[in-house]
Amino acid sequence: MNPKHILLAYSGGLDTSTALHFLKHEFKCRVTAYCANVGQEEDWERLARRAKIAGADELVIEDLRDTFINDFVFPALKANAAYERDYLLGTPLARPAIAKGLVEYARKHDVDALSHGCTQKGNDQVRFEMTAKILAPELPTIAPWRIWSLKSREDMFAYCQRHDIPVDSSVDNLLSHDENLVHVTTEGDYLESVGNEFKWKDVNWITPPTAAPDAVETVTIGFRQGVPFSIDGTELGAVELIQQLNKIGARNGVGFQDIIENRINGLKVRGVFENPALVILHAAHRKLEKITLSRDVERLRNALSDDYGDIVYRGLWFSDERRCIQALVDQTQQYVSGTARVQLYKGSCTVSSVESENTLYSRDMVTLHAGLEISGEDASGFLNTIGMRIGVEAARSQRAQERAA
Repeated sequence: MNPKHILLAYSGGLDTSTALHFLKHEFKCRVTAYCANVGQEEDWERLARRAKIAGADELVIEDLRDTFINDFVFPALKANAAYERDYLLGTPLARPAIAKGLVEYARKHDVDALSHGCTQKGNDQVRFEMTAKILAPELPTIAPWRIWSLKSREDMFAYCQRHDIPVDSSVDNLLSHDENLVHVTTEGDYLESVGNEFKWKDVNWITPPTAAPDAVETVTIGFRQGVPFSIDGTELGAVELIQQLNKIGARNGVGFQDIIENRINGLKVRGVFENPALVILHAAHRKLEKITLSRDVERLRNALSDDYGDIVYRGLWFSDERRCIQALVDQTQQYVSGTARVQLYKGSCTVSSVESENTLYSRDMVTLHAGLEISGEDASGFLNTIGMRIGVEAARSQRAQERAA
């Protein structure tokens, strides 16, 4: 391959800074570093200096925060999507947003090859490359991890030292972090031994529950058709809503997860996730659905939630199957509007009450006190009807036992 212009998905971390220098010297062509702002805390001036030192001909920083939340996070929230029932998909939802931005920039600027700093062992290579294959099948991808001689993060750190590339990692701390607006992940180093407990000194956002306030904090979240839009009655933009919920949850120790998951290739990996806003929103959304979705609609959507999470995890956000499920999910959300009141206390997140004009909950029909009565005759008829099948099955069992005696 002899590319003339490579576009690298650049985060400014150890992997992509190493990849940037490698690409420039290996292919001796123009290399543009593309950094998507998806809400990570970053010193952008320092990142620009690092990219220049590493060899970038140009650094592009694009603000994708709004599209990340509105076009990826909130559609997945409507599906209650999670991978293996636990992981709330903070990174898998960001990767297609970044890759889409990468492709759109490439097509406007005569780029003839894409690149990323993902390892050959992990999931992100799949997410970037599957998105690129769907959106821009004509653009090849160069993956430095699959062609260079470096074998580890220690090797990359030594490489950066040799070439005077400033990075935040050190031989004493090789934890890997991925941060965006909805979560921060911590992996690697001592966490790769599942017998080691997470050290709270390595926390990024969340106050340890033991140090959180000794008082319940309550927050009310408003939803329109499954999409959150307000906090305590104040309507907010998507980005600001997530930012505020992150702060509220983090100070109360809410949103910490220590998960062992199965990678796309089947190998197990451990990650520590801090995602306060996602934990709060998932809890609130699920409870609001309990009064606004009928039993059978909820069951139908729930039957697809695991598939949705698995599809997103495997990097197939733009696939036909995700789009098909999304159409059904969106239809289920037409009445999921109202408010959910959430209590936060030292790491716990409890939805204490929900209200909706579209509620299917009728106190008069279910009360144990004065309300709409069901006659004894109606109840007897109902029981006789649903008991018919049970009676037939019981008779069959009795006949079988008699034959065996």
